[in-house]
Amino acid sequence: MDAGLQGGDLVAMGAVINEVAFYVMAPPEIKSVRDLKGKPVGVTRFGASTDFAIRNLLEKYGLQPTRDVPIIQIGGLPEIAAALSKRSIYAAPMSYPLAYVAEQSGMKILANLAKEDIPFMHVGITTSRRFMKERRAQAKAFLRAYGRAVHFMHTNKEDFKRIITHYSGIKNPGMLDGSVQYAYDFVEKVPLVKREALQVTLDESVNKRPEAKQAKPDRFYDNSLVQELIDEGFFVSLWGKNP
Repeated sequence: MDAGLQGGDLVAMGAVINEVAFYVMAPPEIKSVRDLKGKPVGVTRFGASTDFAIRNLLEKYGLQPTRDVPIIQIGGLPEIAAALSKRSIYAAPMSYPLAYVAEQSGMKILANLAKEDIPFMHVGITTSRRFMKERRAQAKAFLRAYGRAVHFMHTNKEDFKRIITHYSGIKNPGMLDGSVQYAYDFVEKVPLVKREALQVTLDESVNKRPEAKQAKPDRFYDNSLVQELIDEGFFVSLWGKNP
């Protein structure tokens, strides 16, 4: 979007994740999001996706960020895990495999943001409109291959874990199982970009780019190739039903 607002030609031709891809971790004494009132929570840095995630979650449950719940900028996810274990903070958004580290130190999942209906295109498949126009067959082939890969990870769990181990070096069984579940929770089976997931990014951009206020999210994505695959029955042929 930043590139597009400056005249660039980038476009999202698909979405990997349309929600904020985090588990909010907290110590056992925090039973609900509302229990965070008056207690500090942590983010990697202000303006990052972790910051967006926790602010939107707090607001959903009637808490005003900073006024009701102090937000502390911690740094990386390992530092957040350490701050949680010391009770310097009482909740923080985390992804796998670091969420597993937090669980091993006694933390629990307070909120799975895949279930909280907070739209946000956390990961997209990006190209240029020129490439989509001039090399449409190749772009479509990429999306077809991507769709097969997502189907593979759901239907070949043990092979999926071996691939994770090969590229990440992770061998811990609990960490591997959690990483697989993380992918199952957040990765779209059909990679359509959700308009509302881009709208929130535009809304967040207004403070640094006033021109974002007049922009429409449709300018930054093109679902036509994914829609063609849907209309051709590609995803139904993979899953045996409409996924």
